[in-house]
Amino acid sequence: MEQRRSFTRLAKKNFLMMVMMFQALLAIFPFLAYAGIPEDLDTAAVFKQLKSGSHVGGDKEYNSPEEPTVYLTFDDGPSKLTGRVLDILQDEGVKATFFVLGNEARQRPDTVRRIVQEGHALGNHSYNHVYSELYGAGFSPFWKQIQKTEDILNDIAGVRPALVRAPGGTYGNFDPFYFYYMEQAGYSVFDWNIDSGDASRAGVKASEITATVKKGPFRHEVILLMHDGSGHDESVKALPEVIHLFKDKGYTFSVLSPLVKPPVLTAVKPKWARSYTEAGFEDQLSLSLDHAALLEPQEAKSGPQDAAPQPPSEPQPPAVPLLLQLGERRLELKGEEYIARQDRVDVPLRRLIEEIGGRVKWDDARMTATVVYGSSRIDFDLPRHEIRLKRPEYKISTFSLAPMELSNGSLMVPLRTTLELLGSRIASYSMGDELREVTAELHPYIAFGNRL
Repeated sequence: MEQRRSFTRLAKKNFLMMVMMFQALLAIFPFLAYAGIPEDLDTAAVFKQLKSGSHVGGDKEYNSPEEPTVYLTFDDGPSKLTGRVLDILQDEGVKATFFVLGNEARQRPDTVRRIVQEGHALGNHSYNHVYSELYGAGFSPFWKQIQKTEDILNDIAGVRPALVRAPGGTYGNFDPFYFYYMEQAGYSVFDWNIDSGDASRAGVKASEITATVKKGPFRHEVILLMHDGSGHDESVKALPEVIHLFKDKGYTFSVLSPLVKPPVLTAVKPKWARSYTEAGFEDQLSLSLDHAALLEPQEAKSGPQDAAPQPPSEPQPPAVPLLLQLGERRLELKGEEYIARQDRVDVPLRRLIEEIGGRVKWDDARMTATVVYGSSRIDFDLPRHEIRLKRPEYKISTFSLAPMELSNGSLMVPLRTTLELLGSRIASYSMGDELREVTAELHPYIAFGNRL
């Protein structure tokens, strides 16, 4: 009897220890609390609707830019050509989105890191681009390739891209199950609405590529498909003229994000024969929902997303130093230390914040800068192109499509936006050819709140 009571006490003790360990895990990894299928989801009804060929979901809200905007996208890299593409984009002062293959990224990690460091967006284009493996045996192989590439990119650059492009596009390859699984996993799947034709056959010349792009259609938002994989030298040759074409038409260049509405392609019956079971559906749905909890930061978000800073514009070469009157302090930046654009001025974040008495901590692994100024904390997330503002007793405000980039070892950020997020404001400015000066009124802060 005594032995039984001892065993019972030991079992209770072990159970309590397991509960405490699980609670500790939840505190460290809060996404674990969100795992699994919600109890109120009628999976049988959803499965039936998907199997009938009908789409489920797709009611997400998107932002629409005020200016005509083009999103340059490059598939199948990185390759030896990607560096030349990045050089051209840097010379032209525009940003793009790169949908990379896992097997290529693994061979060129430095190029992947450069894509992120220079302010471009990174997307997932599967691991090996083999259609029969991605579409011929159901969703599971496709999912495994997306996860494999995501892990590779996370190891290389600390990025888990929410952007995905299906090799060959979704047309004829995706069915309602593919779309539903990816949406529930937190991914945004992007096709295109202008195909440059640079991969229509081998040996397409640069002149033909530009001629194809000139045909349009030139909608308010254009997602242009190009390639930077091996063998696409002519695409690189065509790129400067393609960029100038959109500049001449008054387009702004920006990167894709989950807030950009993907083009809608006409639904057709997939060219791949597949079969689905309700049990398999629930298993994959559970995996997708678990991934969504991992992908999304578990932080409350508030604030209008359309309040995000404007997309990048073409830089204007500064001819003179920039004088910043920051309250009682004065900061002078040499011509090469700031970037003057048509609609804003970008300055080095650390120089600005430390001059006004704040602190900056750079996380090299996550490529994120954290600013503490008084009781305010701001995260500048370079891979996500996202700014997160945290203040006491307020929910986190998140601003997407935020322009920022690494330049000469400094994170460059918009001057006006950064000051306003800190509660300060620009009182006056002069951006002439001989004098460039900005005067800002700073918001006072409590010194003891200035800690990292």
